[in-house]
Amino acid sequence: MGRKPSYFKIGVFVILATALLLAAVVLFGSGLFAKDKLRFETYFDESITGLAVGSPVEFRGVRIGQVETITFAGSVYAMPPASGRLSAFEPIVRVVYVVPRETMPELGVEKAGAMLQQMIARGLRVRVNSNILTGQGYLEADYLDPNRFPVLEVPWTPVYTYMPSAPSEITTLKDSLEKIFTRLEEIDFEGLVDSFERTLAAAEKAVGDVNLAQISTEATSLLAETRQKVQSIDTAGISDATRRLLASLDQTVADANVPALSGEAKRLIAEVRDTNDSLRRLLAAPEGIAGGTNLPEALARLNRALASIDRLVATEKPEIEVIIGNFREISDNLRDLTESLRARPSELFFSKPPRESEAYK
Repeated sequence: MGRKPSYFKIGVFVILATALLLAAVVLFGSGLFAKDKLRFETYFDESITGLAVGSPVEFRGVRIGQVETITFAGSVYAMPPASGRLSAFEPIVRVVYVVPRETMPELGVEKAGAMLQQMIARGLRVRVNSNILTGQGYLEADYLDPNRFPVLEVPWTPVYTYMPSAPSEITTLKDSLEKIFTRLEEIDFEGLVDSFERTLAAAEKAVGDVNLAQISTEATSLLAETRQKVQSIDTAGISDATRRLLASLDQTVADANVPALSGEAKRLIAEVRDTNDSLRRLLAAPEGIAGGTNLPEALARLNRALASIDRLVATEKPEIEVIIGNFREISDNLRDLTESLRARPSELFFSKPPRESEAYK
């Protein structure tokens, strides 16, 4: 016979299991264990194929956490009205990932929000990458160009800390290729081919219009004339004239008595030096007289003497004029006397005595 089940033990087990379940719900609901984890949420406006719950989160190749939730943003937040149309934020994918606090202890301080904002301003972004071998996706956080990848502004208040995202490398490459192909499609290759053919036709026509035979003939005649001109140049005469000029220069240099010229130059320099010494002695002050050179003083005295003579002449001008007139009369009398003596020299010895005056009678 089998043993009867103990309903008492079963009841106690059910009660204890229920109590433990309620305690776990209360503990997890109160966030007691969640305080050791940091939660972030980010948004992607692209396909996140390969990313799943539990996918790793890396920061510059170092694993720091894992993905916790993947859903659409429209299922969590109320989308703004779009006048009957689908909101632009409806297809955005919301990804929540957790990071253990010990992995990033610098974000556990009170200023974690300000520090995170500085990191975001420097270009911290989250993007989806995938393993090439397995195809498994993961989140990678790194610093990118903030101007190229600006922060997406959302019209709701995120539940957790908002981390901006950036397109994946594959998406960026695909967009670049699409832009290149779009530009290539815009190019009118047929028009380019037609233009190239027209250019070739115009070039062929220009070459055909050119009279190559005439150009060749003119070039040949020009070369012949040039050759004739070169041959007509009297190179021998030019060479002989150059030779004679060099010989004349050699003879001139040989005729120049360079030693004699050097001696004369030395004597000239010596004479200039003696003249300089004489001039220095002339300008020097006499011995026993203090002061500068005597030539300026002599010039000053001469100027003063000339000024005195000018004043004397200006004062005694009438008398000097009378004296000059008397000298002029005496000079005229002497000139008459010498002329008469030259004409009749005997009168000096044989002249008649003067007549007896009437008064003497």
